[in-house]
Order: sequence, then C-alpha cells, then structure tokens
Amino acid sequence: MRLMRCRNCNYLLFNLTSRECPECGRAFDVADYQFAQGDVSFHCPHCDQAYFGNDEHGLPSPRRFRCANCGQEVSLNELQVVPERGGAYGRFGSAWDNRRHYGLVSAWWSTFKETLTRPTTFYREHAGQSIREAWLFSMIASYIGMVPAMAVQTLMAWGFLKGALAIGVIPGAGAAPSLAFLALSYGFLALVMPPLMPFIVGGPYALTTHLVLLVMVPQRQSFSATLRTAMYSMSAYALYAVPICGAYVGGIWQLVIYVNGIKEVHHTNGWIAAIAALWPIFALMCLYVLIILVVIGLNLV
Repeated sequence: MRLMRCRNCNYLLFNLTSRECPECGRAFDVADYQFAQGDVSFHCPHCDQAYFGNDEHGLPSPRRFRCANCGQEVSLNELQVVPERGGAYGRFGSAWDNRRHYGLVSAWWSTFKETLTRPTTFYREHAGQSIREAWLFSMIASYIGMVPAMAVQTLMAWGFLKGALAIGVIPGAGAAPSLAFLALSYGFLALVMPPLMPFIVGGPYALTTHLVLLVMVPQRQSFSATLRTAMYSMSAYALYAVPICGAYVGGIWQLVIYVNGIKEVHHTNGWIAAIAALWPIFALMCLYVLIILVVIGLNLV
C-alpha cells in the first residue's frame, strides 16, 4: 500500500478537503494513489457519508456518482480520504507515530529496529512533526545505552586507578576513590545526560547540516525537520550498552541512519546528504591533522 503523501514535500494528505498540499501548496489528485482494501474510507464533502474503495486500487468505482445519503453528485477527487485506524492502524506513519495504539515499549522497540535496519523506510513513513516526540524517542535510546555504559566505565575507572596507585604510576600514598564514590559520580551523569543529549548532540549537528542544505537544496524542509532527523538517528545510542565495541558501532551507525534520513526527509540525493551530514567530521579530522603537522614542524625547527 502506498501512503498518501505529497510527491513534492512528503506531507501526509489524509483528512483534507482541498486538493492542495497544506505544506508546499502543490496540487494532487486522489486517483494518483493506491490503497489496500479497507485501509481508508472516502467521505462525501457535503454530508460526510463514508464509502470504501471497491476496485483493484482500493478506490471507489465509478469515479463519479451520486451520494446515497444527500443525493449530491460527487467525484473521487472531491472525496475526503480518511485513514481507518482499525486493523491497519500501524500502516499510517511509523510505529512511534502510533504508540498510543501499540504501547510505548512496543512502539519504541519497533521504531528502534526500523531505524537501525531500514532507516530509509522509517523516514519515508514517519509522519510526526513534533520535536518533543523525537526528543522522547532519542532520550529513551540514550538511557538504554548510557546506563550500562556508565556502569562499565565505573568499574574500569576504579580498576585503573587502583592499579595505577599500586604500581606507582600515579604518585601519592592515598587510596583510589572508592567504588561507591565513582558509582555515584558516573550514576549522576547517566541520569542527567540522556535528556540533554538530543539537544547537546543533535542540535549542533543539525545546525551544521542545515547550513549546507540552505545552499545545496533549494526545496529543503525546515530546520526542525533536520533536528528531528538527527534526534531519531540517535536510536543508535542504545548500542552503547554493548561493552567495548558498542560506542564505536553505535557512533558509526548513527551516521548511516542520519545520512539516509537527510536524503529522505529533504528529498535530495545521497551525495548531497552525505556532504551535509559528514562535513563537520571531515573538517575536524583535517584540523586534527593540521595541528599534528604544525607541532611536528615546530619541533623540527
């Protein structure tokens, strides 16, 4: 089944009485879309009488008929298309959009799996326009990843400090900080940081991306769309819970999700999406190499 989205800006076109996209103003025709039988109903613009599609495309046939309730003659393109959120509830938007139907845990898990394995599909089908919803999703992912990661960091820091003091790497006769003290310190970070991470990480990242999109993609979406894209890509932060390699895998996979999201949300090609998303990392790498070369050069003088 094809979702009824604007071909220009990807806006969901359900429940509209006009035939222009409210987001970008592009005209559309209901006959250009296809639906599974029973997934949507078609409502008379005069009396709200509902009809269901009866042809192979899930559309009413004939295309023009007289309403059985009010007697007015109506055409397919005049009918209001309404999603039927019964058995096909989850087909409209992502699972996260429909979390009231699925439940918070199930919706988050389904969305997490989809962002990791099918990011293009997720960003294509996701209908949410709320930064708060994106923040909630990424905050949960951050908690899932950071709490176990901080527990491992606590044990590693405690073991390192005890070992360093024992062999004299760190001078001083004092004892290493207690495990309880380190647990409280790292535990505080694990509790406080996840709600802030979507803005601390996603905000600057979205800003640097959107600066490139302003130049390279004239028909781009808003900055809030870029910020939401960055926040949903942070689903990969949940992988930080995997000891040792989780942070590396999660960091790389977040970039993969983000590039796919920029490509889909802003309707651009993969190269532009990659440049917009990755240029800050490339710039930092170049700066790092430059600093090393300067330091080497100063030592050779």
